[in-house]
Amino acid sequence: MLGTTVIHVGPAGAGQTVKAANQLIVAVNIQVVAEAVVFLENAGVDLPAALDVLAGGLAGSTVLNRKKANMINREFAPGFRIDLHHKDMGIVTAAARAVEAPLPVGSLVAQLVASARANGDGSLDHSALLRGVERLAGREVN
Repeated sequence: MLGTTVIHVGPAGAGQTVKAANQLIVAVNIQVVAEAVVFLENAGVDLPAALDVLAGGLAGSTVLNRKKANMINREFAPGFRIDLHHKDMGIVTAAARAVEAPLPVGSLVAQLVASARANGDGSLDHSALLRGVERLAGREVN
């Protein structure tokens, strides 16, 4: 069943722009959750408990709630693949360039998504951006 709520967001093409903004927000959120996971683990914190605490405060998000189990368990069976997010981040960066909107954080995350693909993670769920943070931390990634 398709959604029942219809919201007009502007002229033709505006829906695609909103979809691109969604992908930008999701990618940046996944990346920062991955960074928090490595930070918490390196500090010796009880990761599941810490993520539950964070989920209950202002840091809480749908991304954190839906992706924390993947990250805790290092289970990256495809949901939304990194390959697809890479394609979408290309759409985001091109659309932003066309309207002269800077994406300083989004551009960096687009490069991290590209790096994940280059490291063979393209077929994994986008929560596998965690693997890139682990590589940067000098961890062995299996």
